Amino acid sequence: MSAQVAEIGGGQREWEDRVWFPPGPQLAVCLSGSKERLADLTDDELLQVAAAARRQTSWAQARELAAIAELTRRRTSDEDCGAEESGDPEYRVLSARESVAEEVAVALSVTGNAAATLVHLAEQLTGPLARTGEALGAGRVDMAKARVICDVTEGLPGDVAGKVQCVALEKASEQTTGQLRRRIKRIAQRLAPQAIEERKRGAVRHRRLELWDTPSGTSDLALCDLAAEDAHAIFNKITAAANGIKADGDPRPLSTLRADLATALLHGVELPEAVRTLLSRTGDESDVASPSADGGEAVCARLDDDVDERLGGLAGEVERRLNHVRGRVRPRELPHAIRQAARHIDDQLADARDTACQGDEECHGSPDYRPPAAMRREIEARHSRCVFPTCNQPSRRCDLDHTIPWRPGLTCRCNLAPLCRRHHRLKQTAGWRLHQIWPGLLIWITPSGGWYIVRPDRQ
Repeated sequence: MSAQVAEIGGGQREWEDRVWFPPGPQLAVCLSGSKERLADLTDDELLQVAAAARRQTSWAQARELAAIAELTRRRTSDEDCGAEESGDPEYRVLSARESVAEEVAVALSVTGNAAATLVHLAEQLTGPLARTGEALGAGRVDMAKARVICDVTEGLPGDVAGKVQCVALEKASEQTTGQLRRRIKRIAQRLAPQAIEERKRGAVRHRRLELWDTPSGTSDLALCDLAAEDAHAIFNKITAAANGIKADGDPRPLSTLRADLATALLHGVELPEAVRTLLSRTGDESDVASPSADGGEAVCARLDDDVDERLGGLAGEVERRLNHVRGRVRPRELPHAIRQAARHIDDQLADARDTACQGDEECHGSPDYRPPAAMRREIEARHSRCVFPTCNQPSRRCDLDHTIPWRPGLTCRCNLAPLCRRHHRLKQTAGWRLHQIWPGLLIWITPSGGWYIVRPDRQ
């Protein structure tokens, strides 16, 4: 079966009247027709194909979450057994659930926060919200609606969460996420007002200021999880001042005036002065201050052609060797075999690496635990971010980690790399390994036997 138009007895088209077709392998075959054949479908058939593709996506996402849930169950089961034997938890390492999140992050190439969300969703949709997970697998709800149900029921008593879930699934397939959220929030508020209030207080306790870069080269700054009354009061005050400026004839959009006022206020300018300053501007975008050069990230080291070519060839050779190991061992033996291979490669390159690291210096590295300022700048230039494959933490905010722990490990260019505090702890967590086989060229090995090569930054 394919998505192409097929004349059936009586002139019926293949996608005609297929308002519902359950997701799974058969629907995947149905959707696998050539893209060019879509041009032959009617408008209604195109919409049916789009709806079918969405159902299939929900089915695939349910499978993804089920796999993550099973991996989490295995890891946390192992941790529970170990905790009974050892007693208190080790705070220098990550918990099993946090470790799984990082393993998912690197396997799926998503951020740590996104992976943690997936792990949480997986546990909820295969546990207390299993009916929502089944609806996702059947294509009756999509991932966005499943997340709404998970978010609204978070922290509610089990019986209340079950009731909210049942009510949500009654109409979820025909509602938008906004409509679904408003409906079940009202029900949750009515059934468990105390739990809703406690959840709000808990969120406020974790209020924070967040900053992230945008694709356009600008940055977004947000106050998150403020008390609702505080957030609305701040927004209303800035809006009132912006409306006053607008009434005095300023041609700029209200949203722009709000942003400029908030920026001035956060810079410490008093509100009357901020208003006067905006009124004196012509509205030319060139008035907006450009970012200070001092705030830029550390400039990446420019590698010469010889070093760049050597690292590229070395990384390729390492990848070939590890692939060879992967193809020769049984899955259960893979983590140990990969670690052995990485350690063997590391030993083979040790002398050459130490020579390259030392250069013309009389001694190899620094005798102290803390690296000299010049060495730190060099390491931060070599890697502008934490060296965990999916981490975006700037290296200037990271620990300079000794890949081989100090003594016997040295404080030198071939044994230092920036790791944020979370991934510093991950490196020390059971099952994880990090090898620096050449200055700036690292291999991460996960508990499941996956391996990921991290190269130095290049300009």
